[in-house]
Amino acid sequence: MPRQAPFVLVWFVILVGMGLIATEYWRRGLTIVGAAAVLAGVLRLVLPARRAGWLVVRSRPIDVLCFGLLGLALAVTAIAVPAE
Repeated sequence: MPRQAPFVLVWFVILVGMGLIATEYWRRGLTIVGAAAVLAGVLRLVLPARRAGWLVVRSRPIDVLCFGLLGLALAVTAIAVPAE
């Protein structure tokens, strides 16, 4: 597995979510972008630093916490905003 494969995978999921947002499925798209952040946190948690590539920003606990909170915040925002 190439070193940057986890990073590319996360970005692929983000792009899918952004595509949905651009086509007016913003709730589903934002939830997928949030899921991508959670995926980044899970990958950072289970992969060693040399295999996690650009997902490594700070220490493992800080990275996992930040990715997880970001993903959760995005998903909760998508669910909490009332429908028109």
